[in-house]
Amino acid sequence: MLESLADQWKAAVYTPPIARTLTEPVDHETWSVLLREFFCVVEAFPKYMGLSLAKTTYGQSPRDFLVRDWLIGNIRVEALHVRWYLDWAAGHGISTAEITSHRPSPEVASLFDWLWSISYRGSLAEAVGAVNYAIEGITGEWSRVVMPAFTKLYGEGSKSLTWLAAHANYDDAHPREALEIVKLATTSGEEMRRVQSSITRSLELFERAFKALSVPSRSGS
Repeated sequence: MLESLADQWKAAVYTPPIARTLTEPVDHETWSVLLREFFCVVEAFPKYMGLSLAKTTYGQSPRDFLVRDWLIGNIRVEALHVRWYLDWAAGHGISTAEITSHRPSPEVASLFDWLWSISYRGSLAEAVGAVNYAIEGITGEWSRVVMPAFTKLYGEGSKSLTWLAAHANYDDAHPREALEIVKLATTSGEEMRRVQSSITRSLELFERAFKALSVPSRSGS
């Protein structure tokens, strides 16, 4: 499954605004758009995981308590991320009122709705695959890619870097842990195919949203 997703995974990580940070200074206009747009997904992340938590039991299947404890612990962590995201936005000149009242574009709204739908209607394995493996996984990777550029922009140790630093530092572990949950929660080959489909959909929608919101590079015209 992972081998079959490799090309799509790479495409979702290295979207135009991410790839440009490797060769150009941070584009203020593009990242202002992205920060406003993706706040809805960041704010909803513990809610998605709460829906997954509701699917767990305690003592009714092997090691299900591990899944329950993992979700509870990560929900606590995710509760902090929205504050750190607002610190990042503030460093970019975006007020809390501006970002919390922003209405997302159709592309980001589609990703938001998909993550809510799969978390609510999908199996535990599908939800964790789509949310915690796919979205957290690629976020960890693109955070590491852009971290040097934003560190140069804001300065080492800036509060505006906290969200990026947290994801760049820990999200390499979260996808592996999410895959362990997928293995624990998957009961058939057919369900594994549905898990792969849910991961694929998350990657597709994430890539589509980042591409749609990217302001064209001025250096390319």
